[in-house]
Amino acid sequence: MAFRYSLQPLLRLRLSLERQEEQRLFAIAALVARLRADLDQLELDSFEARRAELRELAEVGLGSGSSIQFAAICREAFDVARKKMTLELQEAERKRLHQLKEYQAVRQKREILEGLRERQKAAYELEFARHEQQTADETFLIRAYLSSNE
Repeated sequence: MAFRYSLQPLLRLRLSLERQEEQRLFAIAALVARLRADLDQLELDSFEARRAELRELAEVGLGSGSSIQFAAICREAFDVARKKMTLELQEAERKRLHQLKEYQAVRQKREILEGLRERQKAAYELEFARHEQQTADETFLIRAYLSSNE
């Protein structure tokens, strides 16, 4: 008779839950990566705008008051956008860490069930081997007994 694990349906459920939590973790990690890339791009755009502003000031001299005012408004807009994106990134990172804990908890529960299954299977195989050996021993003794009585 083959080994049957009585908790197999529960193990399948745990595997399914683990996959769901893993997918959620991947989605949040992708969001964190996208936000980091967006923040890096914003920093690069800010740097390029500042460089263009300085280049214009060097070419024209002090430049016009309107261009200086425009540059200040642009820097302020970059700062506001940077702060907003940084807060979004911090929130996404907090969610990622929370989801990582959820995933680890679900995975641990699944690993416990798999460990129990492996121990039960090993016990089953040991008992099966003992039974096979007992049968072989009895067969040998019966044949030995029958051959000695002939």
